[in-house]
Amino acid sequence: MIILNSNALFTVSDSVFSKKRECGGEKGQIMSQINEALEGLIQAIWEGEEYKRYQEIRAKVHEQPELEQRIHAFRKKNYEVQNRANERALYDQVDGLEREGIEFRKDPLVNEYLNAELGICRLFQRINWELVQNMDFDLGFVID
Repeated sequence: MIILNSNALFTVSDSVFSKKRECGGEKGQIMSQINEALEGLIQAIWEGEEYKRYQEIRAKVHEQPELEQRIHAFRKKNYEVQNRANERALYDQVDGLEREGIEFRKDPLVNEYLNAELGICRLFQRINWELVQNMDFDLGFVID
């Protein structure tokens, strides 16, 4: 059982995700079980507090198009900085983005939106991590 939050549970049959399961059996039946489990996971996320909170705040932000554009521009900058790991000026870029973020987050709605978005991202990361950890799948490296 994977606990998404205190209100939404997602359960999966042991036969679907068993590490020692043989590869025999009907491929279509296995895919059907995986699809059913995936649909259950999506439903659990929709019913979860993190997702509901994010959607509520997202709607409030959407009512202010100029603010929404500024948030998306900030998020885009953040993404671009995180994906420029090879550049020499990365420290300065991260430092500048952090300073900009501190000022930008003084707006309570911006802060609430970015926190809700972070909550959803962490949920997705946890789901991905749980999948990788519970599968016999060699990443080729170890994360400390």
